Amino acid sequence: MLAAGATPAFAREGEQPASVSASLHYQITFVARACQNYQSVMGNRVRDDHAENAAPVGIDSAYRDGEEVDPAVEAANSSGCAALNGWQFALGSGQEKKGALSNVTTAATGSGPTAAAVPLLDRTGNKTGKTIDGAVTVVLTDEQAKLAARHQLWAQGGTPGDPLMSGAQSGQAGYGFGALRCALDGHSGGNVQWIGFPSGARHVFCFAYYVKGAQPTGTLVVRARTTRAPGYPQLFAFDASPSYAADHRVVVDTATDATFVRSSGGRPGTVVAHPPAGWTLADLGCAKSGAGQSLTTTDVPSGQATVTLAPGETVTCTFTFDPPPSPAGMTLRLYSDSPGGAWSLAVADPAGGSPRQLSATAAGDGSAAVATGSDLSLLLPGAYAVTLTPPAGDAAAWKLAGAGCGDKELKPDNMTVTVTVTTDAPADCALRVSRKAGALELRGVTVGGTGAASFAVTPRTQGVPGWSGVATTTGLGIAALAQGDVPGALPFGEYLVTPVPPVSTVDGSWRLSSFACDPGEAQDMPNVGADVVPLSAGAASAKCTATYIFEPARQLQVTVRFAGNVGGRAGAVVLDIDCEDGSTGRVVLAADDNGEAQLPTPLGFLGPTKCTVQQPVAPAAKGAEVDVVAIVDPAPGGPRLTMPGVVDIGADNAAADTQEYAVTVTVTFTTADTGPTQQKVLDTFRVLPVALIGAGLVGIGLLILLIMVLRSRAD
Repeated sequence: MLAAGATPAFAREGEQPASVSASLHYQITFVARACQNYQSVMGNRVRDDHAENAAPVGIDSAYRDGEEVDPAVEAANSSGCAALNGWQFALGSGQEKKGALSNVTTAATGSGPTAAAVPLLDRTGNKTGKTIDGAVTVVLTDEQAKLAARHQLWAQGGTPGDPLMSGAQSGQAGYGFGALRCALDGHSGGNVQWIGFPSGARHVFCFAYYVKGAQPTGTLVVRARTTRAPGYPQLFAFDASPSYAADHRVVVDTATDATFVRSSGGRPGTVVAHPPAGWTLADLGCAKSGAGQSLTTTDVPSGQATVTLAPGETVTCTFTFDPPPSPAGMTLRLYSDSPGGAWSLAVADPAGGSPRQLSATAAGDGSAAVATGSDLSLLLPGAYAVTLTPPAGDAAAWKLAGAGCGDKELKPDNMTVTVTVTTDAPADCALRVSRKAGALELRGVTVGGTGAASFAVTPRTQGVPGWSGVATTTGLGIAALAQGDVPGALPFGEYLVTPVPPVSTVDGSWRLSSFACDPGEAQDMPNVGADVVPLSAGAASAKCTATYIFEPARQLQVTVRFAGNVGGRAGAVVLDIDCEDGSTGRVVLAADDNGEAQLPTPLGFLGPTKCTVQQPVAPAAKGAEVDVVAIVDPAPGGPRLTMPGVVDIGADNAAADTQEYAVTVTVTFTTADTGPTQQKVLDTFRVLPVALIGAGLVGIGLLILLIMVLRSRAD
């Protein structure tokens, strides 16, 4: 029994009820590290020229495909790095690269600065009792959590306008970007990574590494041009020392450049051209931007350019190539986007004679093979129909995509194109054939409910962001096809496919039951069940199916009831609930409510935890007393709960399988005077004996009436 005087200041009139379940919390801990040099930085899974670090990193990735970013793995591979406090990160629903470093887009949200001694959380978001320096933990909004479940949430180091935090480093040595990896995405080497939560996880890490005092950067652009149009996108290969490819080989065509943002000064970079068969290097020149402090030398005979970059400058080296000479008459070249067998080419005779027969084999290496066979050098002027026949047994996979004779583009009719021969110039034509590309079908299945499951798809050997698809189920156990930006036509190669489960709710979570691709390489991918899918001419399509099982959450509902004398109350009754997993709740019984109140929604738990039901704040009138009784159900240790009381959710006891827990807290106000009181239980039932007699239960009704009369006289 608690004695009370006047209404205390902490009565908290107007407090709002609340239910905050940690099962709805998705969190990211961002961690920043400053390293002595690039050699101290561990790179990501793919180290190619999509990487945005300005100098080569020194440590290979210790992760396997699909493995979660782990602080223990990071600590074991960052001995030359220290905590970087005061750094910032940003989240957004899109990503782009317009400068040297990628940024997030679309309503970017800042993380706040990293700091020392931040609580270290496990993958479910619970505290481990340890701390981590140079870190900041962000709780996602509901919308951000949904974006993450759809592979549409991205994180970056720094802020969108200042990825290297140069604006916050006045008077300090600048930083150079080293590496960033987040959650499941340690694939590419850019300053943006996608956020995804694997099955069973509601907390993930992002680790970013920067090199303190790094040299400022310059930019080298390698460009290929031709003296005349070949009619197809010829690829040109270079040996480029600035490249991060293992063999330093760079391949471009006339529509795309190779761009390297690298540390200025230091050792010169060299670029050596390797002209395709029949081609020759006609010219080579390097142009400088800015003050022109970069150093360049070029040598056409050797096809080599040497460049030492100056800070902030761009050097563009343009290699100009001469195509193979065009013989008289007609020349037919076969260009393919993928390798294949021998093609047959028939050149019809406008005069009605037998067609001339030729053949060519599709190389698929970015060059065009000259068709050989009949002599076409002495053709008379006229229009010649050229019909292609694909390799035997593979005809359905191919099509004639286009044809070009120098600058003139020809329109095919199915597998036939008409080439005009004149006396003005040779007809040197490229026939561009295209093979049916690979296709990936992604399917999601949910058991126990419906939800939206997503997939991340990334070329395994390319450091690019990749694509995503979302499968929204509409029936239990019925497969739903994923929709998204995964290309319908994928080049042949290996693809890493990672399933991402639907978002958890207060009602429960989704467990990945099975994931398989056919064909697939069923690797041991921890935590996520990711798979590597090979697409090839022999197996151009694949199907991946992820099945999730809904696991209901345990729930706790708390009720506060009023009892006793109405005049004994002096305000709202407020009861707080605090749980070890981070869940919190507040029940508010308004001052004018003499009934009962509950949590707005039950608290949901995806794992065992303990919740403390605090002593309620119950303002009492002068001279009134307050008594609190709490009852818990189920009650393995007894129904009464001593306040503040602990409810063991999912404990290892007889109630371990219980899904629903309830705590009822009755707050009774009593006064010594005869003021207004709550209606007595006896008064509540005065009409009961009359009703019983009217129903024919005369004996029982008379007995109850007699007892009530005797009790009334005794009072």
